Parts: sequence; C-alpha cells; structure tokens
Amino acid sequence: MQTVRPSTDLMLRQLDRIALEMQQAGLWSDQRPSSQALNSPHPFCFDTLAFEEWLQWKFLPQMRDLLQQFGTPPENCSMAPLAEHQFAELETETERLLAEIAQFDALAWHFFNAR
Repeated sequence: MQTVRPSTDLMLRQLDRIALEMQQAGLWSDQRPSSQALNSPHPFCFDTLAFEEWLQWKFLPQMRDLLQQFGTPPENCSMAPLAEHQFAELETETERLLAEIAQFDALAWHFFNAR
C-alpha cells in the first residue's frame, strides 16, 4: 500500500490544532517566559519551563519555522510519548491534545517514509 507524503500545509494545520487543544485544556499562556528561561541549554528546557510552556514557546514556533522555511519536519519527531509522560501528572484533561500531538508525529513519520 502506498502512502502519500503529507503536505507542509497539512502539517502546519496540525500545529494549529495542537495549539487549539492546548488552549482548550487550559495549558496555553499569554505570558511569555523570560529569555533566560527560553534559552536554557538543557533539552526541552526542563530546568526552566514546564513541558506545556516548552511546547507552546519552543516546539510549536520551531516546527512552524522549519516547515515554512524548509518544507520539512525533523526526521525523528516523536513527541507523543514524552507528552503523555509529562501530562500524566496534570489534573486537566489532555486526551485530545495527546491525540493531536500523536497525529503530528504520524505526519512527520509519513513525510519521510511515504512510498
């Protein structure tokens, strides 16, 4: 069975769906973290940001930039397992958000593995 490589527009729309689900789950902030917090040298800024802050202020903008500038996501995009782990301790409902993140992972995988 052949799979079709997802378009850049489809992946950009998926990022919009992630942002919308973050807002609906109450995990979106209008308050931008400090430059120091955003420039942490640690992966995912774990020392300075909550995961949802990193997702909003680092992951989403960086993915959008990659897609708009180069038309390609990172080859090994697998955010859903980390998101599931990080959101497990939250009291808010995150199932739909996790599904949207998993869908972005799937689109990125199909981008590189379409035949």
